[in-house]
Amino acid sequence: MKPLRFLFPTNRFNPHDRAVALVMWSLGVIQGFAQAQPSTTLPFTRDGLGLTPSEMSAILAVARLMSLGAIAIAMVGDRRGRRRPLLASYALLVVATGATAVFASPVGFTVTQGLVRVGTSAISSLGVVWLAEQLSPAVRAYGVSLYGAAGSLGAGLAILGLPLAELDWRSTYVLTLLGLGLLPWLSRRVVESPLIANSPPVAGGARAAVGAMATEAGAVRFWVAGAAGLLASAFSAVGLAFSTERLVTDLGLATSTAVMVTLVGGTVGGLGFFIGGRMSDAWGRKPTTVFSLLMILAGGVALYQVEELPLLVAAIVVSSFGSFAYIPSAATHRAEMFPTRARASVTSSLGWLGTVGSSAGLAIGRFTIDGMGLSNTMNLLGIGVLIAAGLTLLLPETKGRILTA
Repeated sequence: MKPLRFLFPTNRFNPHDRAVALVMWSLGVIQGFAQAQPSTTLPFTRDGLGLTPSEMSAILAVARLMSLGAIAIAMVGDRRGRRRPLLASYALLVVATGATAVFASPVGFTVTQGLVRVGTSAISSLGVVWLAEQLSPAVRAYGVSLYGAAGSLGAGLAILGLPLAELDWRSTYVLTLLGLGLLPWLSRRVVESPLIANSPPVAGGARAAVGAMATEAGAVRFWVAGAAGLLASAFSAVGLAFSTERLVTDLGLATSTAVMVTLVGGTVGGLGFFIGGRMSDAWGRKPTTVFSLLMILAGGVALYQVEELPLLVAAIVVSSFGSFAYIPSAATHRAEMFPTRARASVTSSLGWLGTVGSSAGLAIGRFTIDGMGLSNTMNLLGIGVLIAAGLTLLLPETKGRILTA
């Protein structure tokens, strides 16, 4: 194991850490499969709905903005506990994904995928907060990385469903309903966070807590973190949403070849989850996040510039590695910066600002892709990633922080 120690946590997981990580890993697989459907099946879904690439970009942007509803769920999580809102969000995610196949029209797709975004955004914020409050500080980021890796596995399973989606894009959406079978087990394993029981309620509730964090003098970190996430998400959203379009439509690769390229590149790049989690627990949240952003930028720009198969694989490896390493570091950093009774709400609010960035990127794509092309659009959005890296350096370091009620 010693030569591969960079893939393992800096400290051993205790039994409670392992049980908590298993719960979120299981949930993350289904979450990753469900939320990957729009981007993975994009060419077939777009054709099935009769939409142009720019129209599809606009619909995805609107659906992402609907995730604002996740903040309300997170506020309930800060006021009444993490458990019930987390389980309800999971049920919403699975049912709404299956419903997308039933309401197969541009309007139906927008509404159901908007609900999917509400569910997955609430899961991401509540899930990371639940993990942060349950795991030992020395393995906190690595535990979040396991949750992220589960989402990647789910997305990989979605890619394997591409041949099925090519026959009927609705089929893979329906498969997500199998995730309802996991709900009874999750309801038994998801226990309430002890910090909630020991933390006094904030006067005015979670809404007041979020308002204070967003307006008081000490809340500069809220807006700095929000701006960094917004700019990074604008770049990543366009790159991810049109990756299959790039490989299949622009470069003319066969669907099977596109699946192979994406799986190979994403699988190797997926090591970023484990390395990023370890780096974050060992080096700190800030340096790991900045490093990850630069990897995202380099790989994302390259994917839309190169055409040779080996270079495409390399670009996906670099971009995926950065994206996967960014998840545990940035998510843990956000959860550790804020107090218990505002933690889920503020984390969800920051996540929504990231979603605004995603929608902004896709909205920009609505006006630039047809005119200047995908490659130049990615170059333009890449400037924001550099700014995001600089903003991250302004935030406080939180590695090893003990979370208290």
